[in-house]
Amino acid sequence: MKRLTPWHISLFIFLITGALAGIAAVYPEEGISIGDLTLRFPTLRSFLDNEEEQPAKEPALSPEELLALRAQEARKAEETGFLHYFKSNPSCIHWPQEDSCSIGDSTYFDDFYTALRHARDSAVHIVHYGDSQIEEDRITRTVRRQLQARFGGGGPGLTPLYQSIQTLTTGQQTSPEPKRFLVYGNPTYRRTGDNRYGPMGQVALVDTTITYSVVPRSKVTGIYSAHYFNRLTLLSSADSELTLTIKGKATRVTPANTPMQLTTISLPDSTTSVSMRVAGTGEVYGVLLGQTTGVGVDNIPMRGCSGMIFTNIQAAQLRTYYRATRTGLIILQYGGNNVPHLYTEEDADNYAAALVSQIRYLQRQSPDAAILFIGPSDMTTRRKGELRTYPILPYLERKLRQEVTMAGVAYWSMYDSMGGEGSMPQWVASGLAGKDYVHFTRKGADNAGNMLCDALLNGYKFYLWRNHLDD
Repeated sequence: MKRLTPWHISLFIFLITGALAGIAAVYPEEGISIGDLTLRFPTLRSFLDNEEEQPAKEPALSPEELLALRAQEARKAEETGFLHYFKSNPSCIHWPQEDSCSIGDSTYFDDFYTALRHARDSAVHIVHYGDSQIEEDRITRTVRRQLQARFGGGGPGLTPLYQSIQTLTTGQQTSPEPKRFLVYGNPTYRRTGDNRYGPMGQVALVDTTITYSVVPRSKVTGIYSAHYFNRLTLLSSADSELTLTIKGKATRVTPANTPMQLTTISLPDSTTSVSMRVAGTGEVYGVLLGQTTGVGVDNIPMRGCSGMIFTNIQAAQLRTYYRATRTGLIILQYGGNNVPHLYTEEDADNYAAALVSQIRYLQRQSPDAAILFIGPSDMTTRRKGELRTYPILPYLERKLRQEVTMAGVAYWSMYDSMGGEGSMPQWVASGLAGKDYVHFTRKGADNAGNMLCDALLNGYKFYLWRNHLDD
């Protein structure tokens, strides 16, 4: 018998397969009927189709359950985006925290954000303290403008009776110039044995008739919300005996048993300028221009100040002001004046610890307000002929963030937001900072204010998302 080779076997399989394929190709799909019998043969398509027919699957979830699952998945993706932002974005707000392994207490601003959300029905106030970086209403005016545009409100906020450095928002004149005491700056302006400086850290003594006038600086900024106000509130000492006259209408201020008097005069809606005559004797701590509802924002610059002055201001006066104005947020922006004088990490540690003491003092006076500390910007000095960031600044910035958040308040890094180490020369080259390589120009301050406001509003978006609220 002839032995079959693999070639013969392969040929046989090929011929049989070809024959079957030929039959399948010409065999009718409906089969061949012989009487009551129908002969069928697999079609060529069934030979070539390798997929097994799967039985129909019953859906595991109802439509309602499936929609809920998709919503849950979308919300998880949104949460991932928020958490990524707060963990990695250099311009985000750093919330109070007990360790560095989380984003911290992101609910810290919730009371403030709730007040913002309802600001068109009731007032909420922000007080922005700082050094010369915020003089002229810089940075503050940008935050004020954006928040008032979105949440309502108006007016420039708290102004001193005598404005020694004019702002970009209002033009102010006071005549004659009153004697003043300041809690910061030149020691010759200090009070002796008295800490009644008011919330601005300055007091004007009235012993004659003084005229106070405010007009909008529309040529600088154009007319906007900060120029419109319908309330004027005079802050004065408890023993003041004053007569306030606006357009011939007089309002009396008489002694009262209170740490500080707040005398409010209603003005016509959309008032943009006012002139007031102040006659009598007393101490004036400021003049507040604002509206009955919406957001009010104070700009309180203290040239040369390191932030170590709050414990020298009478606690009862601070409490009275924060409570009366419904202050929801206090912003502290300090540190730049100390950078050139800090040489070691121990120096930076001591400064940060001293700042925390000031923060704790303010926390006691404003239990209903959140506090946001803003650290110094990048600052450069010339070393070996090159402009470089002050050596202590990166460490100081980290230390301030750590100590401030551990003290239970929020922190925003101006340093990181503008680009970190070595960024100041780039800001100077772009016209965003001055040739002192310390202070922002007006344009640069506007950009810094925009970044700060973006950080605040991103926190607000997270607040709305967490609480399932509409804007």
